[in-house]
Amino acid sequence: MESQQHLQRFRRLSMMVFVLFLVVILAGVTVRVLEAGMGCPDWPKCYGQLIPPWHESQLPPDYRERFAVAGRLAEPFDPLKTWAEYLNRLVSVIAGAGVFLMVGYAWLFLRKYHRILIYATAIPCLLLIQALIGWQVVATYLAEYMITIHMLFSLGLTLTALLSWAQTFGLSPRMPQGELKGYYVLGWVSLGALLIQILLGASLRSIVTREGLASAMETQTFIIHRSFSWIVLGLWAYYHWRLFREPTRHPFARRWALLTTAALMIQLLIGAFMSYITFSGAAKVAHLWLALFAFNSGFISLYFFKHSVYGGAPQPLYQLSS
Repeated sequence: MESQQHLQRFRRLSMMVFVLFLVVILAGVTVRVLEAGMGCPDWPKCYGQLIPPWHESQLPPDYRERFAVAGRLAEPFDPLKTWAEYLNRLVSVIAGAGVFLMVGYAWLFLRKYHRILIYATAIPCLLLIQALIGWQVVATYLAEYMITIHMLFSLGLTLTALLSWAQTFGLSPRMPQGELKGYYVLGWVSLGALLIQILLGASLRSIVTREGLASAMETQTFIIHRSFSWIVLGLWAYYHWRLFREPTRHPFARRWALLTTAALMIQLLIGAFMSYITFSGAAKVAHLWLALFAFNSGFISLYFFKHSVYGGAPQPLYQLSS
């Protein structure tokens, strides 16, 4: 019974970390949309201070030369951009504290659950790499390829947190067979298509940054990105429909599939809004964040699709001791 209580507490901790990571991603996307990545030209401090200034008068007269990056002068001080980047870093620190709380709890009370330890311990390792990549993003003056790598590593963090959460449930892994295997493969194809769509979006954003919005909307990248969104939604919607027709599916697979479909539909509507009405900052933030959330929810839906029993009583992965 005590072991089960520890699993339930770890379940809440790991979900808390996942939510914190989503908040970090939201903050990072906002920084990207505001073009505030150089709001703090140094790292880990901001203009050499633990708490950044509010006014340019609080900085030394030669601050642009003093905080030059990659041979380029620091951008003129903008309090909105500076504090957006600073809050992004602050939220990341809070998420990091949550990670160490979760990992510490796993090592203190759940050492016999090896899969939990593996996934939980992987998170601070990935977090360290992510921090180093963030430093490189600043050091390369917002190189587009580094921003994309930074985004992909954030996906790795959220997926690992979700996998840590999933290990607390008693599930029986079994590879789908026959027609079910086809649905399972379809789900992964859909997820792969979504990843391609995310990368196309990253390429489009770099074109917008270099050439402006009007020129970007005339490129093949924009046309492919806009049309491909319907393919992604169609593939996932069909997988989702087939999943709901199977009465023996694990309920979590259905719930996360529903979240994925909802996120993709809203994201597509926001994309249409940006294409035909206006490219507002809030719409751009929501568009990218929903795509990243949909990838996470789709991945964990497929995990539960496989780790469930097709008929009969489930056999838990863990034997909970009393």
